[in-house]
Amino acid sequence: MRALFVLNPGIGHLNPMLPVAQVLQEAGHDVAFAVSAKMLPSIVAKGFNGFPAGLAWLSSEMAQTFPEIFELPFAEQGQAILGSIFADAAAHAMVADLLNLCKTWQPDLIVRNDFEFGSCIAAEILDIPQATISISYFLSANALESLIGEELAYLRSTYGLAPYPTMDMLYPSLYLAFAPPSFQPKEIPTMESLRPLRFTRFSDGELPAWVAQLPDRPTVYASMSSVFDTPTIFPMILEALRDEPINLILTVGTKQDPAHFGPQPDNVYIEQYIPQALLFPHCDLFITHCPFATIMSALSHGMPLLMIPVAGEEPAGAMRAAELGLGKVLRLPNQPKEFFDQWVAEFSVESIRASVRELLQSPRYRNNAQRFQAEIRELPGPERVIELLTNLAQLKA
Repeated sequence: MRALFVLNPGIGHLNPMLPVAQVLQEAGHDVAFAVSAKMLPSIVAKGFNGFPAGLAWLSSEMAQTFPEIFELPFAEQGQAILGSIFADAAAHAMVADLLNLCKTWQPDLIVRNDFEFGSCIAAEILDIPQATISISYFLSANALESLIGEELAYLRSTYGLAPYPTMDMLYPSLYLAFAPPSFQPKEIPTMESLRPLRFTRFSDGELPAWVAQLPDRPTVYASMSSVFDTPTIFPMILEALRDEPINLILTVGTKQDPAHFGPQPDNVYIEQYIPQALLFPHCDLFITHCPFATIMSALSHGMPLLMIPVAGEEPAGAMRAAELGLGKVLRLPNQPKEFFDQWVAEFSVESIRASVRELLQSPRYRNNAQRFQAEIRELPGPERVIELLTNLAQLKA
């Protein structure tokens, strides 16, 4: 089987797809990626073949590539990225390149994620089976139609397809949801609940030596979005928590120098990057902007969450986790209130401190997270993923 993975060029889009590509490749199947030319080196470094396709851009450089998006009010930027980039500029460019690529490489299966739309058009035109990997809390076709229906209808008509019904192209067959059904209900017949997988081919680094010498007290780890400009979040977390009786670990991304945050107490550790899969077993609480795959990874370790969603679908996933008692949610001041339940507190130094104290001191959050961890362990694993995808590929005309 030949499987072509198609995505927008962001680490948060790539990482959830790598484990699926790995299990297919190690089962003897031919795997390749169609991605932005700027992301190809990352694909090759992970051990996969890749083809340049679509716009030459990276999500980490989005502000430079699409400066008009970031001139909008913060609350409007997520919608603009979804509509103007993912469903418009990036999708149109991807279709054109995929139509040519698929005629030469001839995949038996196209594998996309929730936010890549060009491959839907190419798969329909060329009659290639299509699977979707979840990288977010599920967004129904109805929900997406209100957001990007016009853009996708125009995309379809551009390539000679009937513009309506527009959204049928999104989930025509297999949808791989790497989460328990208690978190992600089976909202479409093609959804399969699966155990979150890890990409294990290459080490992505080692733990700093100081992790092994952490004092015997609760360890709180914070990591936030590197795409959106949220310069106040880390300073406010530091102000709220550095004097608490905890170990506080921050990873601030490669765009920030840890020295920028100035001298800190001995219980505070600031790094640009630490491999999360290695760090999570040492932590008692995770502060996150709530990307889907990352919170599933944290919950796989039975760890409660303090969620500060920044953009896109993150509020929906955060609210679902809070409903299940897996953590607490704080709303950034520039986030629309309608995305959140009324009880959600606004992000502040005081609310951070109070939330962390409650999450560490109340056993119900850890108990709920550990029950959820057990649910994850019971889900089907890589063998089922291979079975589902190979069966789908056999439907190719």
